[in-house]
Amino acid sequence: MADELPAADEASLVATGKKRIPVSTRPYGSGTRLVVNGRSLAESVRRLPWFQAPVRWTKTLFSVRKTYFYSILLKIESLETEVQLLKNRLDNQQHEGQVATEHSTAPVMTTSPSSIQGLTTLPHAQSPAMQRLPSSPSRKRARTQVEVEVGSVPNFVARGIVTIEQAELFFGAFFQGCDRYVPVFDPHHDSFQSISTRSSLLFDAILAIGSGVLGDDSSQVSNMLNFQLKKMINLAIVRPEYACLETVQALLIIACYSAERSLILGFATRMAVDIGLPDAYEELTKRLVDGGTAGVQGDSTLTEAELMRRARAWFQLMVLEQILRVDAGNLRAFQLRGKARRCRILLNQPFSTILDLRLLSQVELNALREKIHDSLSTCDKDDGEEVMAIVRDAQIDLDIWYDDWQSIMKRSSTAETPVLLLNLEVQKYWSQAVILCRAVRALGNENISEMSVSQRHLLTMAKMALKRHLRIILDQPQYYLAHFRYAMDFVWAKAAFCFLLLLKLTRLLPEEDATFNQRLLRDGYVLLSELNKAGGRSSNGGGRSQTSKMYLQVLQVSIQKYARAVQGDRMDQQSLLVDGPDIIQDMQSPLNFFWTSDNQSAQKELESFIPEQFVFEWDFPGLTLFSSPDVGENFLDEFLMGTNVDAESWFLGVPG
Repeated sequence: MADELPAADEASLVATGKKRIPVSTRPYGSGTRLVVNGRSLAESVRRLPWFQAPVRWTKTLFSVRKTYFYSILLKIESLETEVQLLKNRLDNQQHEGQVATEHSTAPVMTTSPSSIQGLTTLPHAQSPAMQRLPSSPSRKRARTQVEVEVGSVPNFVARGIVTIEQAELFFGAFFQGCDRYVPVFDPHHDSFQSISTRSSLLFDAILAIGSGVLGDDSSQVSNMLNFQLKKMINLAIVRPEYACLETVQALLIIACYSAERSLILGFATRMAVDIGLPDAYEELTKRLVDGGTAGVQGDSTLTEAELMRRARAWFQLMVLEQILRVDAGNLRAFQLRGKARRCRILLNQPFSTILDLRLLSQVELNALREKIHDSLSTCDKDDGEEVMAIVRDAQIDLDIWYDDWQSIMKRSSTAETPVLLLNLEVQKYWSQAVILCRAVRALGNENISEMSVSQRHLLTMAKMALKRHLRIILDQPQYYLAHFRYAMDFVWAKAAFCFLLLLKLTRLLPEEDATFNQRLLRDGYVLLSELNKAGGRSSNGGGRSQTSKMYLQVLQVSIQKYARAVQGDRMDQQSLLVDGPDIIQDMQSPLNFFWTSDNQSAQKELESFIPEQFVFEWDFPGLTLFSSPDVGENFLDEFLMGTNVDAESWFLGVPG
């Protein structure tokens, strides 16, 4: 029973004739209704004397007045019903994890003359009283066996896991290079203070990744932070309140530096779709083209800078999804519609950053790579003409992409421009080599001894692209290799694969220049040395994870096997060591090799070398190529089954 308000409260009384009647609210079903003198407002009006017995009025006037007041009653009753429906709708939209006390302590609504006037004169969607309606005091939540916990978890600093000084150090390390590989941030918006305030998960993810790039001294701290970060990921997936842009950004960071990249990217995709990130690009381009302000699913309330931040996250998610589809064999999660090159409209805008050049060029490139991959995957292996036509079109498209973006990037004269241009060239040659090798795979023959002239030509072009790839990263290591301590796992895998494939193709398709093998071996030593400094076991290198050590081991074994094959060709096992005085001889260096005298098997040793990372984790083409008239097409199947394979000649272990 609701208490009546004091008569002295002028705001709680309604003037009706010469009397002043107190008005209050009373529980009504699952909501409340207006009460006047213990009766509903509609019933009280019906009982007024001038409403029931208008004896002094003429019959016509009585009819008109009574019709008028009946219409008022209908409006009041309709309004009460509408209020109740709105209250029920608001109650249903409340979070199911809200504690019961929030319902039981809801204040009782009182109605003043001004509020009644507002209810009768304003549209229901704009009524101030309806906008302030509290939740029902009598509504009870159904009992369940399981409840989702609600509440935020403090970040690493607040929990005392790291100090504020360590957090600033790790945060700065992340933005010295990791943001190049996850370009979803705005330097004007994503500061240390801003991110730590907005999202503990994003803040912790940045600290966990940043702690690993500083060196081996912080490896224990990095392991601890990554362990704690995994607990946070579980909460972000389960709790609905974590569904926001910052959580998607955090999941993208973790996916780039985690072996569980496919699973985490799937969670990020689901969350991004739920919060409407794909619509941000559409709304933003609409505003830029025609200045329209009509929103897409509620995005009209966001500024252009906010829309761009959402679009960046969606673009990065697209790039990673396409990489995992083309280079890891994942199933398609979604498909890009329209022309990817239209994203260039976002360049040179007040809200754009220098790293948008890197991100948007990758959006175009990976959309192109996915299209070529799909075309080659559906080709008939007996239709060589179709495959060659696809390859020619792909070469043209890649050249156009490279020329366009080279011109765009050269117009931005910043300290980041040389890095952007070199990375662009690396991406071009990497994409060419993969497309050519995938075309050979599509033709269904990996035995070079049985290939046609056109198929051999495809492999020759792939080898040329890999040679150029190696040359440009060695000629300017400060713009590419030096940044590998910040590189995500895919970049490490790609570097190891490219050099291993080049070694294999050089043995399968020998060069006419007799000195090329020695030059290539020296280049391998330089590459391994540079990567070792950037992210391996050196005292000043990074210790981010086992990823750098794992792929350095792949490179080391590749060079070792190639060197043994070259030694066997020269017949003089000592001459190779005499010609290589610049090789590092430190016992702690991974460049120390111990040669065996079994030169007869050296050629097959390199040919059969396929690291397990390139079998079960990545789907890079070309490593299963071989040259033998006696080996059938079930070569890889025999490898996986362990038949007719010398286990000691395969690298299948992950170094500690």
